Order: sequence, then C-alpha cells, then structure tokens
Amino acid sequence: MELKIDLLKGKKKAPFRIGIGIAFILLGIAILISKIVANGTSNLFDWIYSSLFAFLGISHIIEGLGAYSFDRFFGKAYVLINSESITLKASVWSKKQFVNWSDVKSVDYKLNKFEIEKTDGTTMILDLSEFEYRIVIKVKQTINHIAKEKNIQMNSQKTACR
Repeated sequence: MELKIDLLKGKKKAPFRIGIGIAFILLGIAILISKIVANGTSNLFDWIYSSLFAFLGISHIIEGLGAYSFDRFFGKAYVLINSESITLKASVWSKKQFVNWSDVKSVDYKLNKFEIEKTDGTTMILDLSEFEYRIVIKVKQTINHIAKEKNIQMNSQKTACR
C-alpha cells in the first residue's frame, strides 16, 4: 500500500480570494487615474505602482480559481508513505518529517501525532496538526496498514466519550 498526495494540487475555488484580486486590480487602476486627473500626467513610478497592484490582483485571481499555486515557486508540500519510508511535508515553509520503516520499533498514535519509537531507542514525533482532517485519516490508515504488514507494534490511545 502506498499513499502519495501533492498538497499543492487541486485547491478549491475561493470566491473571497477572487474578490480580493479584483479589488487589487481596481485599486491599481484607480490610483493611476487619480494621479492623471490630479496632475494631468503620470510618471514612471505611478505606472510601476499600479502594475504591482495589477500583478497582485492577477495572482490572487489565478489562485482563487484553483488553477495554479504560486507556492510551487518556493517548494513542495506532500505526503508520501510507502513500504520503505514515511515522508510528510505539510506546507512549503514547514520542515520535512521523515523516517525509514527499517528504523521503526513501535508506533503509537496520540491526538494529531504519531510517536515512533526507533530501534536505537529514540522517539520521533510525526506531527499531523497542520494537515486537513481528511489527510490525517488517510495517513493513519496507511501507517496502520503498513505497520501490520511489517509486524511493527501498534499502540493507539483511544479516548472515551463521557
């Protein structure tokens, strides 16, 4: 079993972000028009300033439509769990979490994290708090499945509702 998810792919439409983009474009145009009306002319700085607002507006509209994520310019965000390793990177700016299955002695799931005891006696925490709930469920299922296949001790703390 393998779980491979690109977290920057397939984002949903965001009408609010599209609205922000349109507002930036209109603001850039309004600044340029107001300078022309007030002074009768505009200088290079006014055009650059207005173009910056237009660029920000267009980028917000593109991301708001879910067409492309500009975060890809800065890095990757993904989940990769296979029979060899567990690799998690919640966002472009977060640190990659990595462990080889060959180094795992036991796995213990606690609220939004996996505590992994390694064969060398150290404990590693895989933090899932930055992931969406649906991703956390898939990660838990995949880790449980692979741990059972590899005969790795699984401990899970279940909370009782009162």
